[in-house]
Amino acid sequence: MIERLLILALVGAGAWLAYHAVCCWQTRRATHAAARDPLLDTLRLGVPAIVYFTSPTCAPCRTQQRPAIQRLLDELNDRVQVIEVNALNQPDAARRWGVLSIPTTFVLDGGGTLRQINHGVTGADELKQQLRGL
Repeated sequence: MIERLLILALVGAGAWLAYHAVCCWQTRRATHAAARDPLLDTLRLGVPAIVYFTSPTCAPCRTQQRPAIQRLLDELNDRVQVIEVNALNQPDAARRWGVLSIPTTFVLDGGGTLRQINHGVTGADELKQQLRGL
């Protein structure tokens, strides 16, 4: 019984380490991309941004993430900008940013520095909270 618990703990620790390694890898890629990516050529400096990776075939993107982002835009108006990227049409951009699943959102401060990465659907309130100090 103790051996099984030990194996379970080791498998759990290994999974956590693998997840952490992937998150660190993606953060490094996205930080590098945010520093000089052509997607950000239209970025207005001084205004926080959300880079939103989606696709037309993504149901959660259409039914949950896009409405959450629209709600955020309605509330914050010109105090936030959104750059929507179709990951199917722009696979090179998704690769540069290290996007492994959609929806994925990246929160950038007014200087274009990466501050937060969200995997999966992220609600308007959480995005607003992430933007609050920027």
